[in-house]
Amino acid sequence: MTETPSPPALIRKHRGPSAVWILPLLAALIAGWLVYKNYREAGIEIQVVFDSAEGLEINKTKLLYKGLPGGTLTSLRLNEDLRTVTAIIQVAPEAEQLLHEDSEFWLVKPQVSLSGVRGLETLLSGYYIGVKPGEGPPARHFRARKEPPPPTKDDEGLYITLFADSAESLNRGSRVYYRHIDVGEVVDYRLSETGDDILIDLYIEPRYTHLVKKNSRFWNASGIQVKADLPKIDVRFGSLAAIIAGGIHFFNAPFESPPADSGDQFKLYADFEAAEDGIEVELLFPGTAALSEGTDVISQGIRVGRVRSLHLSDDFSQLRAQLLIDPRARNLLRSGSRFWLERPQLSLDSLGDWRSLVKGSHIELEPGTGQEQFRFEALEMAPARPPIYQGLPIELVTERLGSISRGSPILYRQLPVGSVTGYELIDKGERVLIHGVVREHYRELVARHSRFWNSSGVRFAASLEGVELETESLRSLVAGGISFFTPDIRDPEAAQPSQRFRLYEDFDEASGHGRLLYAERAEKKMIRLEADSLGSLGVGSPVLYKQLPVGRVSHYRLAGDGSHVEIELLIDKPYRELVSSQSRFWNASGVSASVSPRQGLKLRTESLASAVAGGIAFETPPGGAPVGPKQVFRLYKDHDSSVEQGLEIRILFPGDQELQAGAPIRYRGLEVGRIEDVRLHDARGTLDARAVLFREGHFLARKGSWFWITEPEIRLSAIRHPANLLFGNHVEVRPGPEHAEASRHFVAASDAPQDYYGNGINLILDAGQLGALEKGSRLFYRQVPVGEVTGYRLSGDGQSVEVFVHVRSEHAHLVREGSQFWNISGIHADLDLFKGLKFDSPTLESLVGGGIAFRSPADGERVANGSRFRLLEQQPEKPPETAGEPPVPAT
Repeated sequence: MTETPSPPALIRKHRGPSAVWILPLLAALIAGWLVYKNYREAGIEIQVVFDSAEGLEINKTKLLYKGLPGGTLTSLRLNEDLRTVTAIIQVAPEAEQLLHEDSEFWLVKPQVSLSGVRGLETLLSGYYIGVKPGEGPPARHFRARKEPPPPTKDDEGLYITLFADSAESLNRGSRVYYRHIDVGEVVDYRLSETGDDILIDLYIEPRYTHLVKKNSRFWNASGIQVKADLPKIDVRFGSLAAIIAGGIHFFNAPFESPPADSGDQFKLYADFEAAEDGIEVELLFPGTAALSEGTDVISQGIRVGRVRSLHLSDDFSQLRAQLLIDPRARNLLRSGSRFWLERPQLSLDSLGDWRSLVKGSHIELEPGTGQEQFRFEALEMAPARPPIYQGLPIELVTERLGSISRGSPILYRQLPVGSVTGYELIDKGERVLIHGVVREHYRELVARHSRFWNSSGVRFAASLEGVELETESLRSLVAGGISFFTPDIRDPEAAQPSQRFRLYEDFDEASGHGRLLYAERAEKKMIRLEADSLGSLGVGSPVLYKQLPVGRVSHYRLAGDGSHVEIELLIDKPYRELVSSQSRFWNASGVSASVSPRQGLKLRTESLASAVAGGIAFETPPGGAPVGPKQVFRLYKDHDSSVEQGLEIRILFPGDQELQAGAPIRYRGLEVGRIEDVRLHDARGTLDARAVLFREGHFLARKGSWFWITEPEIRLSAIRHPANLLFGNHVEVRPGPEHAEASRHFVAASDAPQDYYGNGINLILDAGQLGALEKGSRLFYRQVPVGEVTGYRLSGDGQSVEVFVHVRSEHAHLVREGSQFWNISGIHADLDLFKGLKFDSPTLESLVGGGIAFRSPADGERVANGSRFRLLEQQPEKPPETAGEPPVPAT
């Protein structure tokens, strides 16, 4: 085989750089990039001077801008002045644009103030440094602020400025209110450049910016403003937040105005009174007029202005009042307008309207019809016939005015439909002419034949036969009043303006003693009631069923013998069947209140109309029969009395016991009566108690009923009647024989009867002496309590003690013929020369309070109630199986 020769090697010369240098070059590039990256990430070092290092922690405290991290505190050093510290902060490169000459730094920490809590998030994340970017060249050295700077005005909303003499009680964060609704806050306050004013910056939320107008008026509503100038006391305060933390309120003038713009400035008034505006009017009063600053000016019941200032002349003869009148009332200021001082009068209307009592007098304005005028002279007193703007004027003639006065109500069915406007003497002083007006929408109630009567105050008459009191509603009792009704006739004629009517003395005279009420009785059910007194009831007082009006009082009169008042009710046709023989009626006038230690304070009222004008309420239990024409019901003083239907009795109690009014009377644990009052009966201290027995307890008012006072008992094992410790003693009762005669007078016993202890058996134990036994001492069988001592007494010959014991029914079978009883009171000691000293005390209770134990034979016969046994001094050694001593028969 022939070998092929190899071709010769071809050698070439490399002219470029070697590939070996690629790796070092790549390493150099990476190293350079790492150096550059480390330089970029190292950040920018700045220095911020703080007053204290409190809250600053190296490598923990962050620099935050709008919640984003911008750097970290890397070191702290104390400055040479020994008063400040310098914080070295490493700022991220991307935050470099925050570092300008006017940039501001501060430490953010939790702050609690009256206006709120700020920086609450730092409780979890720790303190941090806040920054607000500024203008100017870049900087690296800064001085920290002590407080956060004012917030930037870059949020949506309205930014306005107020100028004031004082920023009293205002703080950053104080709220801004419109009609007591929170609409913004105070963001900053500062002195003006001249130092004359304080500038307060407000921020109004976007949804409320439309409320601020160019004519808006702002006032400081911080705290409580009290202006006292008797008889006027003016107290103003805003919300609780404004009282504590300060606040600003504003309102808008009634005329149209464009909305405010950001940057607008407004005056901040000291209070609401200073913020008000009006037309200035000068009014001259006599120097003795009882006026004060702030007194209201009222026209036709509408407040139209106030007294801004008062100036007394040098000779004290004139008082010049400067008024501010609402611009809307400008047309009232004309020649012929009259002003006078209207003083408040005590009435139920004024009691309901607290402003009439707190504000005191006011200035009344009657508008004139002449040319516009701004200076007037006030009348010395109200005119006899003030103007009637609308309604029916009437005149009433009477021989005496009584307690009627200007403002007294004119009543129809106890509802006010008008008022008295004035009065004067006529016929050479023989009679009184009363001017009144019935409001426009009630004028049709008055006809030419309407009958008016004086329903004022209390009518009193006294003679040897008795005393007669008569009154109308509480409203007319206090303020005086006139009532009227219109008899129903075929062709009535409407009353004419200023028609004169006779004013009768009372309703009986006005109604012809009820003869003119025939039309009002048609298709209605007449009910007769008897009452001890009329109270505040009157004709027209409502009759209520479940607080709904179903009728009214039509008439009342004094009984022939003067012992009670007879009242007639008219029940409307749809409700006639609500009344039956079981119905209970009570006086629902006013507010009834009762206070007792057992039940506390109880308030009860029916409708508001009955509370003011008087009224009668009733309820009808089931099972009653239809009401006959001659049936008479009793009118009780209140609802509780109608339910109780109390029967009054008298009880004499021993003088060594305590009893208070209001104590309940109980029968077998149920309350069947109440002690109404207690008084001293004789020199021995005997108590005379007036009590009532409720309807279910009437059967106890019979001879032989046993009354006694139950007192609390405290023993080691139990407390009997613990409620009496707080509320006082109560009275227990046991009824007398079933067929005993009725009685209303009783003499109470000093203790309960011996056989009054429920089911079980009662025993009598004969003992040589009582020892430590007492009422309530326990009876034990095998150390189990089965009864108790209910009492004790000396025997007839005084040679022994009879101890009464009650054994509960579930244990009565344990007492048998041959049972042995012994006294286990105190400690029994037995000394024996050979056995030593032996102590015996069965229970701690018997050691302190005494006790009795017994044992019985297994096959003995049960004993009868009232059986006698001998009470031994100590436990007998011989058991009853062999002792077998029979019980002593009861005597």
